Amino acid sequence: MRPGRPSDDTKGTSRPSSSSSADRPVQVDELPDGWEAATRYHRLKRTLPRHLRQEVEARAVDTIVRRAKHLLRHAARPTRSVTVPFPGDGDLDLEATLEQPRPWRAVDVILRRTEAKNADVVLILDMSLSMTGEKIALTALAAAILKLRLEHVAVVQFDTDARALVQAGESIHVRELVRRIVTVPAQGYTNIEAGLRVGLTQLSRGRLRERVGILMTDGIANTGGNPVDIAGEYPRLHVVQVGSMERQGTRTCTAMANAGQGRRYCAIIYPQLPTVVRQLVRDCFSA
Repeated sequence: MRPGRPSDDTKGTSRPSSSSSADRPVQVDELPDGWEAATRYHRLKRTLPRHLRQEVEARAVDTIVRRAKHLLRHAARPTRSVTVPFPGDGDLDLEATLEQPRPWRAVDVILRRTEAKNADVVLILDMSLSMTGEKIALTALAAAILKLRLEHVAVVQFDTDARALVQAGESIHVRELVRRIVTVPAQGYTNIEAGLRVGLTQLSRGRLRERVGILMTDGIANTGGNPVDIAGEYPRLHVVQVGSMERQGTRTCTAMANAGQGRRYCAIIYPQLPTVVRQLVRDCFSA
């Protein structure tokens, strides 16, 4: 935290006084901080000079990363138990060893160790015109939670078209991942099919046996083809339905999750999204 700045959960930080003249340049100490910086960044970046825009961006990223770490402070990383050949780095599995036929040889000694479980994951984000303010901040927060728990996370954003924000295999810090998301302009229509196609391309470049797609959308596509068809090409696709729970969106999200042999999760209001993502990680990647 920078000296003289309030904590990241402080809302309603310093603002220009009502007596300020309309043409007086904004000062650094008048910029929003904490969660307010994260939610107001998209509106402010259009009017602030570059150096102040970069300051608000840095504050927004700081806040989102701190909140993600705070939400995960009691959540253990997903792990799995693996068999290790003797001699190796592991603990003796006495019961399994005793089950081996006698006389025992060195190769019959069974060792086990606990290691982090992982998967190649592609996160597919709806960043169409309705995604502004707090919605973008919370989507970035959900992505940060995934990145902090899973090493291999590609990110795709879509509106009318789709593109990769983080390529499969690209190694970046969680701060950079958040920065790329919060700086995406909210624009265009909702082409879920395009997002799923680019996501599938990214997932195909993964090297791990377990590959998972996670789609975050309200499910209401207004351009592109039928997303359910492409959802069926995923080895596993989970759908987080966010915002609107309209019948059309619910049907589409349910159909995509079923086609992708995954689950449909719901975040009826955007503030529920980080908790839903944390639950998804626990349910889908824990042993």
